[in-house]
Amino acid sequence: MLVPDLKDGFIILNVDAPNRWWTGVECVLTRESPCGGEPQRAYLSHECRAEAVNEDPFSHPGVYEYVAASTWEGNFALRAGPDMVGVCGPGAREVDRATAAYEATDMPIAVTCPQREAQGRSFDDVLNMLRSGFADGHEKLHMAVSYRQDGGDCTLHAPCRYINFPHPDADRPYLQPISGQVLYEKGGRFHVAYVVTYIENGRPLALQFRIRHARTHEFSEVERIDVAGAACEFFVYD
Repeated sequence: MLVPDLKDGFIILNVDAPNRWWTGVECVLTRESPCGGEPQRAYLSHECRAEAVNEDPFSHPGVYEYVAASTWEGNFALRAGPDMVGVCGPGAREVDRATAAYEATDMPIAVTCPQREAQGRSFDDVLNMLRSGFADGHEKLHMAVSYRQDGGDCTLHAPCRYINFPHPDADRPYLQPISGQVLYEKGGRFHVAYVVTYIENGRPLALQFRIRHARTHEFSEVERIDVAGAACEFFVYD
């Protein structure tokens, strides 16, 4: 199966400025337009801390982190933290938390994340792997979560950060993988979120996103997705 290269893909931010920085790709959100055409993709960077680039890096007055999102709606800086001083520069005063949490930015972001081959793993494969404690060798599991949103087909590719699974003596065969931070889009607005899907016998029975609130910066809001037509496929990179 062809999937985005979360293993070796990377992002370089602030490309045109004197200081650039490199980070990994946390997830890729793909949307197929109901009108057809090329699929649209959004990429989420690893979280970055507020810092000064000098001999005292944590002298930066702000106490926050942010992720960069390169999307079909443009580039965004999505921040969270208790102290937003210095968001507009080291000498700047604190800005409104909701404004700082979601800022459209013209900062150039260069994404390198081509499609690459991966090996699919079935529900039973993953369940047996986990129940046996990876007796045949450990594999780093990823997932492709597919669902419909705003009339379009979406697929989120992300690593499985952890997976709930039953004891080998239990009768109920289920998996519940969770990943975060990931991107969730609704109505043209992008949110930092965690995603969870509950699967029994290979069939998703629940798909939910816990999204970060723009003002409190807590993961306090839940979006429940209709599981009709939804799917969760597991895969590993070669």
